[in-house]
Amino acid sequence: MIDSPFSLSVDVLSARALVWLASVGRDCELTPEAHVYFFDRYRRLADYHRGRGRIARANRFVAKAEEHYRAGGGGDEPPYAAAMAMPRPRRFVSTNAVSRTRVDRPDDAA
Repeated sequence: MIDSPFSLSVDVLSARALVWLASVGRDCELTPEAHVYFFDRYRRLADYHRGRGRIARANRFVAKAEEHYRAGGGGDEPPYAAAMAMPRPRRFVSTNAVSRTRVDRPDDAA
């Protein structure tokens, strides 16, 4: 999937706004998962700009990506991928809850 620079920029800006909003008046730091998220977005923006020939801008995004990668606990190698599986869903059960016999008696619900 190819990300547009607009969607990546909106992702980064909205995440930064949420982080700012959550940290107003508090002394807190980003979680490692948040750093990895920013790393991914900045790296994708760098790849996009490098592909368009904007090397200086790409280098700025690479620097930000590396900073977040280190802060997120990243080492020399990217994290290993793992194959995950979900259980097979149960078979769909269709129930016909409509009566086939007509009832002409008065309703006793009242």
